[in-house]
Amino acid sequence: MTAGVWTVLVAAAVLAAPPAWAQACPEAGNARTEAGWTAFRAGNVDAARAAFEAALARCPRHLGARTGAGYVALRQDRATEARRAFESVATDAPRSVDALVGLGLAAWRLGDRDAARAAFTRVQALDAANAEARDYLARLGPAPAARPARPPLRLPDTLTYPARTHGDRFEIRTARGWEPFYIKGVNLGAALPGKHPSEFPDSATYAGWLAQMAEMGTNTVRVYTIHPPHFYGAVRAHNLAHPRAPLWLVHGVWAELPPSDDFAGAAWEGEFFREMRDVVDVLHGRADVVERPGHAGGFFTADVSPWVLAYIIGREWEPISVVEFNRLHPELRAFRGRYLVMEGGTPMDAWLARASEHIVAYETETYRAQRPVAYTNWPTLDPITHPTESTVAEEVAIRERLGEQVGTPPPPFDNDATGLDANLVKPTAALPAGWFASYHAYPYYPDFMVLDRGYNAARSSEGPSNYFGYLTHLKRHHANLPVVISEYGVPASIGSAHLQPQGQHHGGVTEAQMAAIDARLTREIAEAGMAGGVVFAWIDEWFKKNWLVMPFEIPLERTRLWHNRLDAEQHYGMVAMDPGEVVPGATLAARAAAWRARPALSSAAGVTVRAAADEAYLWLYVEHGGADEVLVGFDVVKPAAGDFRWPGQVGERLPVGLEFVLQARGGEVRLLADPASNPLAVGASRPLAVDPVPPPAMEAPLPGFFWGRFQQWYNRPFLSRPNADGMYDSMRVLTNRRRFGRDGVEYASFGYDRGLLRQGNAPDGLWERGDGVLEVRIPWMLLNFTDPSERRVLQDPPGAPPAEFGTAAVEGIRLMAAARRGDRWTQWPAAAPFTWPAWEAPRWRARTRPVFDSMRETFRTMATPVTENDR
Repeated sequence: MTAGVWTVLVAAAVLAAPPAWAQACPEAGNARTEAGWTAFRAGNVDAARAAFEAALARCPRHLGARTGAGYVALRQDRATEARRAFESVATDAPRSVDALVGLGLAAWRLGDRDAARAAFTRVQALDAANAEARDYLARLGPAPAARPARPPLRLPDTLTYPARTHGDRFEIRTARGWEPFYIKGVNLGAALPGKHPSEFPDSATYAGWLAQMAEMGTNTVRVYTIHPPHFYGAVRAHNLAHPRAPLWLVHGVWAELPPSDDFAGAAWEGEFFREMRDVVDVLHGRADVVERPGHAGGFFTADVSPWVLAYIIGREWEPISVVEFNRLHPELRAFRGRYLVMEGGTPMDAWLARASEHIVAYETETYRAQRPVAYTNWPTLDPITHPTESTVAEEVAIRERLGEQVGTPPPPFDNDATGLDANLVKPTAALPAGWFASYHAYPYYPDFMVLDRGYNAARSSEGPSNYFGYLTHLKRHHANLPVVISEYGVPASIGSAHLQPQGQHHGGVTEAQMAAIDARLTREIAEAGMAGGVVFAWIDEWFKKNWLVMPFEIPLERTRLWHNRLDAEQHYGMVAMDPGEVVPGATLAARAAAWRARPALSSAAGVTVRAAADEAYLWLYVEHGGADEVLVGFDVVKPAAGDFRWPGQVGERLPVGLEFVLQARGGEVRLLADPASNPLAVGASRPLAVDPVPPPAMEAPLPGFFWGRFQQWYNRPFLSRPNADGMYDSMRVLTNRRRFGRDGVEYASFGYDRGLLRQGNAPDGLWERGDGVLEVRIPWMLLNFTDPSERRVLQDPPGAPPAEFGTAAVEGIRLMAAARRGDRWTQWPAAAPFTWPAWEAPRWRARTRPVFDSMRETFRTMATPVTENDR
């Protein structure tokens, strides 16, 4: 709610029919309400609550205070109390859009979809452009239709299973009998730009995607959760139309982590098991799933069970949660079911066997059908011991033994503290469909993938390969069990979150490199003897988040509205989801006319700058007439803050302070930060007696690659301060932190300079040169924009920084420019403002990446590999 809206609410109520309570309230009540909204907007919820309660003590029926109290209750997860507050305001002021929005949000939180739909429908009638109403009504969908009539369930005479495991491979039943089947799959997440993961596309989009997947040579589609009914209708229609080459489904059962890490807790486990039963019913076309927030629902009538290859239940379980569950339930050491048995494992091994038993038992006993089953695992919980990967406790002990004073402990990512072993689970004769192991395995994480000496020495037929070293190690452990690498790949983001010796980085690769790497990983998975692989992923999903940048994507729920080119998790797609086109043209030359049609921000000192903004970048077109060096400065917070000099104090004092400077000279273009505006600080740790082991040789290091005994921290407070020292930081980040092996060996940390911009055309490059012209695309987060869709920048309030990172909304930015010709500098006399419209619905374009073609060729040339058990 904006400042002063409560006074409008009061006025509206009085004009409609002024009840006694709507007469003038004490001024103190009004002032306290205003203070409450000020605190609420600043994120100080406790202070807002106190102010609203004080206002209501003076004026119990104050509309603004009651509305504010409702939003405070929502923020503090008191949804029932919030709903009562909003219902009360909506009764007294039925045209209060803010109260109705709050009522819809509260009903959504409480799972009352009908009430939420009714509230947001009323909002839309009052304010057709209301973004919240449009968003939530799209997520809610239309009111449920009548339940369809279904024919009676007819069970087969005997147990049916269209697929099975045999040795260490899959087989499918055909007219010729059982035939080997190698999984050539793709993972399908379906959130289009601007959408939440629970907002699904229409049937035409699904049908088009399935046709494209088939064109790519995919034989398997993996989904993590229940999609809407029309997805299964599209799968059935596609497969009936292509009986000789159907698309098989590997279906998941999604779960969030349980409260207090108790997977066996009655409420959480009951919900997870209920979701399993829903999945089975959905696949047989006999489910009526109640719509809930975050979940697909509706009437499912399309029977796709003949093409369901397998189940993979669950998610990437966090090691810290598994360790805690094992501590909570030491009594769980074995499981004996009708279909699966497990002996000699951890409590989590036992619980996962029981969970897997549940989905098998339900389908067998309800539909007399089966298919192979596995649970999700990943290298952080594999059953292998990794000597380079100490736990937090082990690392702290080693560092203290070496004489280091450990202040802040390392991050609590114990990636080798415990393990899950699918070998311990055995299918009984009642499960002829079989059992297998499933791993999400990427080449760059955890750190043992990069540091292990054996993996560093490994070679595949493609050449040196840490990844192949790990895969063969994993397969040796699971020698007699099919292993599916159910996620793998690299993202084509500009930013990187982890570096890898063969250049298979977690981002920071070009699209051509991504195409070659994903194809190579696919071949190495087969060469290692796996039962198949499922590449991640079909499309880019803008809502995704990555550890290195997630703290600066604020508010987090709005990341779906813009494309963060520094966020690796948003860039895995075979199909790219590009931002909308703001400057038409495929090349710099083709864009020149469109650029010159735009008004110049300023033209002085021999430098003319034009600008544009889209969902991913701030674009600049700089005409400099052949200058030897060009500087462009950015005042992104306010004119009175930042550095009032150029780097090195060249030129004259500036009329505005700068947080960032773009420097173009020679063959290099880089972004520099005023130190107070650099969000991440990198510094050297205290020297020890022995130098750390350097990183493995990097075949394709990123720009500004560095290594040593470094640490990284948040450079708080994030507060731009006035200065005139002309000192600017590089924008280095640590991607691979300093590590200690269990033998006490220290491994150096390493990273790169993300301020060194890659040359080239979009989408891979960030700058290009023409004759006297420089075009630059700057990812928004490099300029500290936490949400460009509402022009929000990283900025803590003055004083002690709050626990949450602070932000500030700005009207736009101000630019300065300077140029050097020989030894002479000239610069603009005044800053030029630039702004762009905020947005609630992003523009975007779908585009198949080069990886689509490389995967098509790789899949085309892959026969079903011969495994050890076939020889």
